[in-house]
Formats: sequence, structure tokens, C-alpha cells
Amino acid sequence: LALPVLSSAQQEAYRSLTLSRDAGRMALLHGVTGSGKTELYIHLIADALEAGGQVLFLVPEIALTTQLIQRLERHFGEFMSVYHSRFTTRERTETWLDVLGAPKHKKRKPRGGRLIVGPRSAVFLPFTALKLVLVDEEHEGSFKQQDPAPRYQARDAAMWLSKEAGAFAVLGSATPSVETHWLTQQGKLDRIDLTERFGGVLLP
Repeated sequence: LALPVLSSAQQEAYRSLTLSRDAGRMALLHGVTGSGKTELYIHLIADALEAGGQVLFLVPEIALTTQLIQRLERHFGEFMSVYHSRFTTRERTETWLDVLGAPKHKKRKPRGGRLIVGPRSAVFLPFTALKLVLVDEEHEGSFKQQDPAPRYQARDAAMWLSKEAGAFAVLGSATPSVETHWLTQQGKLDRIDLTERFGGVLLP
């Protein structure tokens, strides 16, 4: 499936993102609701997969992201695995093996495990060639696990993971968290703004 066509504002944001990526920086994609962050994610994912890498796409709640998952599936179906704690142990084990690059069983997707979409627990999968980490709606409280242990903030863990792996991390939000906003002010994150809605639709 052909990649989505970007508007001029999206092209500008995509150029800025690739500059951050090439400079080994992390970025906040601050886009108003409906500005088309997903299209930019799709282009970045295609770049990472083309380079032979793996992609971790963290979402706050799988149940709330059905539309997003369907869109990603249309573009990257054969590479994509959805990971979720409600899956059976067997399903989760198969995803774990796919991510690890274990020899494929005939029932598993021959090219699965390259794009992983999941909630906070997906950050613990055994990536071997991570190139891109996307944290959508990074301000969401569900990225933080307080009970049971281990207690962690998946957004921060994902940023650490990307640094360790030499991968490009992008945090996306229309309403960035205080911590992320502070990191942009400190110059630790590049801030890329998408201020207009896709197709020129007015904000409500």
C-alpha cells in the first residue's frame, strides 16, 4: 500500500523529524488533535523497516487504538505484531520469539516481529535491531505502572531503551506532559509543532 501523501505542514514536520533522527536526537511531535501525526508515524516506520530495523510503537490503551492498529495493519501487516497482556501465554510467547528473531514456526508470520504495537509492557520485549521508538499520547497516565511491581514509567523506559539501542525516539502528543515540555526547554528533546489540522479543518 502506498504511503499517505503529506500536506506541506506535515512535510515540513517530517523533514524536521528526519534531521533530529540523523543528528541522534529525540523529538517531541506536538500536534493539535487531527493534525495528522499518524501519517508522519507511518512514514517514519517505513523508513525504519526499509533500513532493516525494528519499531516499537507504544500506545496508552490497545482497546482505544483499534482505528490506528487497522491503519498500521493496512500498510505493514506482514511485519506487524500486536502485543497485549490480555493475550494468552502462547500468543505472547510467539510475539516474544518473533521479536527475538527466533526461527519461524509455520504458523507464525514469516516477517512478523519487526513492528510491535502495544501498551507499556511491550517495552520489555527482547528487541535486537531497534531503529525507532514511538510513544503516542505520551502524556497519558496509563504509561505509568504503580501496582503491582515493577513500578515504572514506560515513556521514560522507552526513551532510555532508544538511547541504549541507538534508535530514534519520538513522543507524540497534543497536550505534552510537564516533564516532556521541561525536557524540550532544557534542549534534551527537539520540539516539532504541527499547528494546523489536516485538510485545513477548523478546531472545534
